[in-house]
Amino acid sequence: MWYRRFSQLVIVLLLATSVSCSHHGKNGGSGKDPSGNPVGQGSSEERMPGHKTIVVLLDKTASVKDQNTVFSEALSRIIDGLQAGDKFRLALITGASDANFDFVAKLDMKKAPPFNPLVTNEAVYRDTVEKESAQSKQEVLDLKAKVKGILLSKPNAQSTDLFGAIYTTSLFFDKDPNQKILLILSDMIEEDPNWRFNHLRWNAHIRKVILEHQKKLGLIPNMSNTCVYVVGAKAPNLDMLQNIRFFWTEYFEEAHAGFSMDRYAHTLLHWPPSSGCGQFHPVKGLQ
Repeated sequence: MWYRRFSQLVIVLLLATSVSCSHHGKNGGSGKDPSGNPVGQGSSEERMPGHKTIVVLLDKTASVKDQNTVFSEALSRIIDGLQAGDKFRLALITGASDANFDFVAKLDMKKAPPFNPLVTNEAVYRDTVEKESAQSKQEVLDLKAKVKGILLSKPNAQSTDLFGAIYTTSLFFDKDPNQKILLILSDMIEEDPNWRFNHLRWNAHIRKVILEHQKKLGLIPNMSNTCVYVVGAKAPNLDMLQNIRFFWTEYFEEAHAGFSMDRYAHTLLHWPPSSGCGQFHPVKGLQ
């Protein structure tokens, strides 16, 4: 009796192995599903590289009204680079960003459907993938149209609350399991009741005073594992541009964000991000 049951088990295992090898052969012998994704244990979703959650903070205050071209080019590159499983969110920087914070545009890219060579019908799977791909392309086009409309809308705020926008974004990122990427599309000139960056006499002491003030208010966020980009940075003169860049570098360092000064620029540089760009590295040599 035990020998018969053992023989039946061996036959079942051999048949399963034969079916699996057959499917591998149909896809070039490389163990891939019909869409080209590797086939192994678990679903295709589990085997995919980490998905990204991208938050873009778009400055819609009067000081950046001439930067639409720069912002538009950056947003096009970001949206065109979205992959299956990625999330995109767009919020506005206003005069009261924390109070007014809301996502004015968003898109969740669908993840690839799971493929199991033992149970999944290949023809049905291909049809499903093609339909979802067409739907995703249309959703991207719709997102682009919505973002274009937002870019063309007139700014209605005279002050700029960058601190509030960044802090609130950190709360959104708090428990997100994806690779977290924050892009700030702004000249990075804070204009609030406490600080008017374009009217300060900048030096290392002033930068320290502002940072200590934010720390006392509890407004230095926890940005661990968050990769930060700045697009649109500018100032009336070189000294102010450098000092403001140094300040934000110190701010993001205090927040333990993944930040590098080569990602602080007038245009979008070093995109797409590396998988480790959210890692914290202390910055040395600031004046």
